[in-house]
Amino acid sequence: MVLYYVLAFLLYRLGKIVYNLYFHPLHKFPGPKLTAATHAYEFYYSIVKDGQFIWEIEKMHKQYGPIVRINPRELHISDPSFYNEIYAGNPKKVDGDLPFTRSTGVSKSMFAANEHNLHQFRRNILANFFSKRSITNIQPLIQDKIERLIKKLEEARNDGSVVNLTTLSAAFTADTISHYTYGVSLGCLDGQSENILTDATQAVLSFGHWLRFIPLRFSNMKKLHPRFVESTFPKAATVLKTHRRISALALEVLNAKEPKSSKETMFTALADPELPAEERTLARLEDEGFVVLAAGTETTAYSLSVTLYHLLANPDIQSQLYDEVKNVMPEPSSQPPLAVLENLPLLRGVVNEGLRLSMGTFTRHPRVAPDRVLQYKDWTIPVGTPCSTATYFVHTNPEIFPKPTTFDPWRWIRAAEQGQHLESQLALFSKGSRACLGINMAYAELYMTIAGLIRRVKMDLYETTVDCVTPFRDHLIVVPKDTTGVRAIVTAINTS
Repeated sequence: MVLYYVLAFLLYRLGKIVYNLYFHPLHKFPGPKLTAATHAYEFYYSIVKDGQFIWEIEKMHKQYGPIVRINPRELHISDPSFYNEIYAGNPKKVDGDLPFTRSTGVSKSMFAANEHNLHQFRRNILANFFSKRSITNIQPLIQDKIERLIKKLEEARNDGSVVNLTTLSAAFTADTISHYTYGVSLGCLDGQSENILTDATQAVLSFGHWLRFIPLRFSNMKKLHPRFVESTFPKAATVLKTHRRISALALEVLNAKEPKSSKETMFTALADPELPAEERTLARLEDEGFVVLAAGTETTAYSLSVTLYHLLANPDIQSQLYDEVKNVMPEPSSQPPLAVLENLPLLRGVVNEGLRLSMGTFTRHPRVAPDRVLQYKDWTIPVGTPCSTATYFVHTNPEIFPKPTTFDPWRWIRAAEQGQHLESQLALFSKGSRACLGINMAYAELYMTIAGLIRRVKMDLYETTVDCVTPFRDHLIVVPKDTTGVRAIVTAINTS
């Protein structure tokens, strides 16, 4: 009987391979036969080789051209001119792709809402919370976190210790996003708590590729005893610890006798009594809270550390940026409006170049057009086919960004002088109806923090090379070759 089931399974798998190769709607698209036949190829380079599949996709494009079938059901298109077709905006419908949206294990979040209308409904709940106007209004909150960051750097200068700018950047962004969304800071910069948010995010993302293949949910792990999880799955225990902390904050809002204004915090917006009951559950608030906080911490923190590395590695650029910033910050305590900082040409170029080289989320973001055929050159892409263009293939395209591995903030100034809108080529926040909701907050943090640090803090790199900011592994976000972080020695704090 067992042999019968084994043979039946093998015949099924063989039949599936034959179907994928010769009868699947994508069977005529270019790409290796092995990737078309089975997901095993992707599994090997994503799981066994730990986040190396993106480099295999790059090799496929070199061999087969701009459109490649990278697994039995998905196409990758390395052509920035087609980007806006894949990542389209309203009124076109764009669905998520389940294997990707389940990769964070939080099924009740906006991120995990595959269907277009549900995603837009959940997004609209928080849209005003992250609007340009709302983020401009919290400039004092961001400035407070910058002051605390500079205080940590001053302490390091006083005791002569080496600072890890990667770790400090994550503490800064964790405190900022938690204070804004919760109304309570995690206190990572104050030494009040460990940065469990960063630890949990990195834990989730480290096995995000597993979740593409195995549909696990963290809600199932909550049923297990915490000690068992901690001893058996320490990374999962970190995630669950963070979820419990978020859950406690969410319960305070849900159990409040007097409903609070939906404008106070993210949780009060999510618990607005005017929303449908199924959208105001603890599981929903917990999942959304984790995703928003994680997204608002890791990618911005990494962009900040990458930018700081390149500034410290290029003293000439750093010196010219200091002169530009000092014009609008004549005193170290000066706090120019965000709009003033955004209009500084070199600072704008530095921020954009840092974003370009940091990549944002490193992995591909498949999108599905549920009700229309996509046409790429001579290729007709069937309705419902997951398609993607990873940010890496846009940001390193030499036709758009000559010498793409070079940190060159002047390229943005040259483009502006020539009437080119180069910023439209930045893809790390994605685009269209599923673009990153936190883009305005990320920009505000980067402009204000870089300006503040350049004006007030002098640092030298310490045992840090470009490998510390060079993409190497795809754990949804970038994992660089050298994971020790960007380290520096603080030599002075400017007071004049």
